[in-house]
Amino acid sequence: MANLTKLASGFNAPTGIAFDSTGVMYVTNWSGDSIVKVKNNGEKETVYTGIASPAGIVIDTQDNIYVSSYSDDYILKITQNGQSQKISDGYHTPTGIAFSNNGQLLITNRSTGEIVSLDLDTKQKTIIAKGLTTPVGVTQLPDNSLVVSQYSGRLTMIQPNGDKTELGDQFDRPGVGIATVSSNIVAVIDNGAGMVRQIDVKTKKVTNLASSLSGAVALAYYKNRYYIGTWGDGSVYGVDSN
Repeated sequence: MANLTKLASGFNAPTGIAFDSTGVMYVTNWSGDSIVKVKNNGEKETVYTGIASPAGIVIDTQDNIYVSSYSDDYILKITQNGQSQKISDGYHTPTGIAFSNNGQLLITNRSTGEIVSLDLDTKQKTIIAKGLTTPVGVTQLPDNSLVVSQYSGRLTMIQPNGDKTELGDQFDRPGVGIATVSSNIVAVIDNGAGMVRQIDVKTKKVTNLASSLSGAVALAYYKNRYYIGTWGDGSVYGVDSN
């Protein structure tokens, strides 16, 4: 397995990781109720405070930041110039979030077992998947299938026609961090095993990428590198892709 490089430390339960257009990393500080920027020189800067249990984070092509508040059930938007606004509420412990292939925001409703799609222009919400068990992370494949990580131990692929395939036989407790790597490869945090695993959704072959991660929760895949947030020591690590 690949070697880990510690990139930053001193977080309070890093749960989500995302990058802006310049390659600057942003991390949700779950227990610190804040969002932290990690500059390219490793220096940290708190860019937002007062969001209860920030979990998932994504950044669009205009460098607008979107964050889910797990405890207060809303989605926060922070514009490039620092203006903030609650743009959608009424969720049920929203955890991991991701952009869909058509630019909508996908939100995991952990406590109701749903995936919600939010149109960022109209603010209309649509439930696009039900019947999941504690979903905490979601990503979409190029063919529009969804792969959902669930703390219950399930990793589920949902095809566009609604058919579901269970992929989690070799996972202990799939966590918030999940990312599409290629057309049929997905990387997933296995929180229960303290690992990052990669799975081929067609063959179900699992490859272990990194281990001995205490309380691994966050995961991002950016420019052929994996970024991992660990609650155990409040750090973010980097692992180069093979």
